Amino acid sequence: MEENLVHHNLDFLKILGRYTLDSKMLVCQKYSSRIMSRSMVDLNKACEENIMPWEIEAFAAYSIVYDNDCASEELDGKTFAETITLIRNYWHEGLTAAEESGDYPEFFMMISALQQFPVQGVFIQKLYRYHYFFTFQNSNLDMRKVLFDKMGVAYEQLEELAFLVFYGFSQEVQDKLEESTIQKILEKAFSDTDAVRLVSIEKDDYKKELFSLYKDNIIDQYYGLKIQYLYPFISGKDFTYIPSPYLVVNAVTESMLNRVTFRDNKLRRAIGKEVIESYLYNIVRQLDTVTWISPELLYKKGKDKLLTSDVIAAEGDNVIFYDTKAITPSLKLRKFDVAEIEADIEIYAEDVIQIYNQINNYLQGCFQLDKQYLKDKIFGIVVVLEDAVVSRKKVYEKVYEILEKTETLDTEEKNYICSHIKVLPLRAIECMILQNTSLLPELIEQLSKPERWYDYTYTNATIENGKIPLYSKYEKDLKSRIKDRIMG
Repeated sequence: MEENLVHHNLDFLKILGRYTLDSKMLVCQKYSSRIMSRSMVDLNKACEENIMPWEIEAFAAYSIVYDNDCASEELDGKTFAETITLIRNYWHEGLTAAEESGDYPEFFMMISALQQFPVQGVFIQKLYRYHYFFTFQNSNLDMRKVLFDKMGVAYEQLEELAFLVFYGFSQEVQDKLEESTIQKILEKAFSDTDAVRLVSIEKDDYKKELFSLYKDNIIDQYYGLKIQYLYPFISGKDFTYIPSPYLVVNAVTESMLNRVTFRDNKLRRAIGKEVIESYLYNIVRQLDTVTWISPELLYKKGKDKLLTSDVIAAEGDNVIFYDTKAITPSLKLRKFDVAEIEADIEIYAEDVIQIYNQINNYLQGCFQLDKQYLKDKIFGIVVVLEDAVVSRKKVYEKVYEILEKTETLDTEEKNYICSHIKVLPLRAIECMILQNTSLLPELIEQLSKPERWYDYTYTNATIENGKIPLYSKYEKDLKSRIKDRIMG
């Protein structure tokens, strides 16, 4: 019989108060660097090192919570490994409740994904998205001005800082370059004091920010948002610590957007309408496989004036209706808040219904596309900015519940909805489209596999198709600027 290592108490964390902040932060930085390739947080490296990004992040957060200025001991490797194992094996009471209610698989997936997905993927892809967002300008919205007015920097400063820090701290890069070159890269990164200031926080302020979110609740902090997602550079008495250097990418992308739109719902809605729709249209239209594409169209249904889905793109005899949603997960999800989970399920269900109604309106002749498409060849994707990762099965069940208040759905129609209309995060769309690869084959393949209808993603990232021109140009321009800065 294997020993059950699961435990239900976080008192073991108090031992962190014995060790100096220097030693705790440096060991986090060391292991973070080991799992960073030149382009991403590499989960294969993480498995080899037997440590996951979220475990390092939790260790770093608790190291500050339990920091003691009088500590004199240096953290040793044995204590670090033991503490990481205890963090990994902690069993939250929310999981016990989920087991009892029969929701454990969905809850475990949700909480794991909320912790692990944000750092995954090629970091330049994420920088590209937010470069588009923060440099977007049209007659209704000037995001360059918004960012500068609120943060005092241009986005180019932030993305260059993120690139240089990620690259300079990657162990893979350090193993290939001279130490003097690495030193120069990092010196250039930290020379932009305005950009650095934006993603830095004093140690005591870190504690205050954490307290404002979770009070003294150590358990809620376990799955909670880590402050270093907003401020990856933590200032101590004599040094600035960077326990997870890869988080600088998160700090200048989704976290920066959240800071810029904090308590400004009007701006958030404007970004969703003006920026995200435009971004999706512009990347989808560059796919080699797209044969026809349209932004949203105005049409009439009876006396009502309606708009189609944000982007409609055809590939041969198939067509995909895309609807973008600028929603992001609530922090309450990390506390296993059942009411919040139910609310997000209902939001997703309404979004699915919105696309379902658009498809039906098209089939009823309310608006025209470039040609006639058969129902079975029409797909829909609800594109969420950041996924709450709620159970897709429960989303579809809620769809049926809502629709059946006004109409009767037979089995064939229910099967059509859950096989043809999906909720996907924008990053899942990007990892395919930026690499010039269509999602359509993946959507078609799952049609005959009901066991896959409730999957959270349908992607199969490739490199053989090259990159779409917009993304390729951005990548070349960014690397050229970085090279000039290092050589300058």
